[in-house]
Amino acid sequence: MPPQILYYISSYGYLAIFLLVFLQEIGVPVPLPNELLMLFSGYLVFKGVLLFSVVVLIIISADFLATMVLYNLFYYAGNYIINNKPKWFPLSDIKLNNLRGKISKGGLLTVAICRLTPFIRGYTSVISGLVHIKPRIFIPIALLSSILVCGFYVTTGKYFGPYWNQIIADWSVYQYYILSVVLLILAVYTIAKFNKHYKDKKRMAEDLKYETDQLLTIHMVSETAYVTQGQGVHTAFLELVELLKDEKNIRIVINNEGTGNIFHSHTYGPYYFWKGQRYKGRRIITAHVIPDSSRGAIPFWKQLLPITNLYLKLAYSFADVVVAISPMVEKAIKDMGVKTDVVRIYNPVLTENWARTTENREKGRQLLGIKPNEKLILGVGQLQERKGVEDFIDMASAMPDSKFVWVGGRPWGAFTEGVQRINNRIENAPSNIFFTGLKEIEDMPPMYAAADIFLFPSYQENCPLAPLEAAASGLPVVFRDIKEYSTLYQLPYLKAADTADFIKIAHQLLNDQDYYNEGVKISEKLVEKFDKNKIKAEFLDLYAQVFSNAYKGHLKPLNIAPVISHAISETTEVL
Repeated sequence: MPPQILYYISSYGYLAIFLLVFLQEIGVPVPLPNELLMLFSGYLVFKGVLLFSVVVLIIISADFLATMVLYNLFYYAGNYIINNKPKWFPLSDIKLNNLRGKISKGGLLTVAICRLTPFIRGYTSVISGLVHIKPRIFIPIALLSSILVCGFYVTTGKYFGPYWNQIIADWSVYQYYILSVVLLILAVYTIAKFNKHYKDKKRMAEDLKYETDQLLTIHMVSETAYVTQGQGVHTAFLELVELLKDEKNIRIVINNEGTGNIFHSHTYGPYYFWKGQRYKGRRIITAHVIPDSSRGAIPFWKQLLPITNLYLKLAYSFADVVVAISPMVEKAIKDMGVKTDVVRIYNPVLTENWARTTENREKGRQLLGIKPNEKLILGVGQLQERKGVEDFIDMASAMPDSKFVWVGGRPWGAFTEGVQRINNRIENAPSNIFFTGLKEIEDMPPMYAAADIFLFPSYQENCPLAPLEAAASGLPVVFRDIKEYSTLYQLPYLKAADTADFIKIAHQLLNDQDYYNEGVKISEKLVEKFDKNKIKAEFLDLYAQVFSNAYKGHLKPLNIAPVISHAISETTEVL
C-alpha cells in the first residue's frame, strides 16, 4: 500500500476514499486501483476504523457520480469531442459506428456486462454516452452495477481482513488472476455468440427446407412429460398433440425429438426458457396457470403470491403469443402487466376418447370394487385444498348409502398444500369413500364410465378438463358456483353454492330420473363449446400468423391455408 494513500485515508478518512474512487473513475491517474482501494476500505471496516454502511454508501456515491459525469459529458458533448478529437484519440469514426451498432444490438445485456467487468467499467460510461444510450436505460444499470461491484469489494475486504497482509504481498499475482478470469469470461461470451450465429444460420437453412417441402413443424414442449403426469396440464398437452398429429401439412416434434418453425410450450419452467431461446419471434405458450392457481395449492401460497406473480409475468412475457384458455385467464394475464399478444383458445375435448361403453363401465367398477346396483359418485383432482377434496369427504359422510371415489394424488409430492391435514382427513374418512391415488390418462375412461354422477367442488379453475371429460362420458356434472365458470361456459350448467348444495343436488340426481336426464343433456351441450375441429382450426390459424409475422420480409409464409379451410369445413359439418 503506497504510504501517501495511507496518509490521506488516515488524515481525511471517508473524504479521501470518496475522492480517490471518484478521480480514478473519471480517468485521473491515482497510485491505487479502485478495486484494491475498495478491498482496503473493507479491511479498515474489519479493523474497526470505519463503519461498513458509511463506507459502502461513500464508495457507491463516488463511483455512480463519476460514472454519470463521464456519461453526461459524452452524451451531450460527444459529437463536439469526436469532431475535434486529437490524432491520438483511439477510436475512429468507423470504429465508433461499429461500436454503436454492437451495443444497440446487444442492448441492456452488453452494457450491464461491461459495467460489471473490471478495467473497462469506466470506458463503458464514455461509450454509452457517445452512442447515446438513453438515460432511462443507462442510469438504472449504472446505479445497480455500482451497488453490486462496490458492495462486493468492500464486503470481500471485510471478510478477508485477517489475510490482508498476504493479499497485499501477492496483489500483482491477484491482478493477473482477475484479468485471466475477465479474459475467460470474454472468451466464453465470444464462443457463445459465435455458436448462436452458427445455430441461426442452421435454423435459416432448416426453415428454407421447410418452405420448400411445404411442411410447417411445431416444436411442442411440456415439462409434465418428465414429472408425475396425473394432472390436467399434461392431459391438455397430450390431447393437443393427438389433435394435430394427423394433419398432413404440419409435423409435430415433442421436447427433445427435434426442432421446428414454431415453438409451443404448455409449461413455464427452466426447460421452457432453454428450449425457447432459439425461437425468438416464434414462441407460443398456453397459459394453464395464473397467480390465483396457487391459492390453496402449494404451502405458504399467500406469502409466495408476489413471487408467483412476478415469475409468471416473466414467463408469459418471454413468449411472443400467449394462448389464454379462458376469459379469466386472459384477464389475469393482462392484469399482470404482460405486454405479449394474448389470444383466447379453449382446451379441446376429444369426445371419442371419453365415450361411455358397457365394457368400460364393467372394467371401471371391477377395478374400484363397486357392485352393479351401487350408486357411485366420482371426484377428480389433486389432493389439495383448492380442489375441494375435504368438502368431498364431507359429502360422502352425509350420503352413506352411496359410494364415493376420488381419483388423483400429489404430482408435486411434499410441495403440495396441506399434506398432513388432508392425510388425516383421509385416514378418518367414512368407509363409503375410496381414494385411488394418481392414475394415468388411459385409466380414466373406465373411471368415468363406472360413475353415475360427477361432482367438481374445486374453488379455483381456469379451463378444467376433468369435468368436461366426465361430461363427454355422459355424466351429469355439478360444478361449484364460482365466477370462472360463468364467463367460460356461457351456457346453463349444474352448480352448487356450498357443500350442503352439492349434497342436495346429488340426492335429486340419484332419485329423480327426469332431473338426471336433464343433467346429461346439459353435459352434452356443454362439451359442444370445446369442439376439437373448431379449436384445431384456431391453432392452425395461429401457427400460420406467427410464422408469417416472424418471416415477413425474409421468407414467404407457408401455404397452409388448405389445412385451415379443411379444418373449418369439418367444424361446419359437425356444428
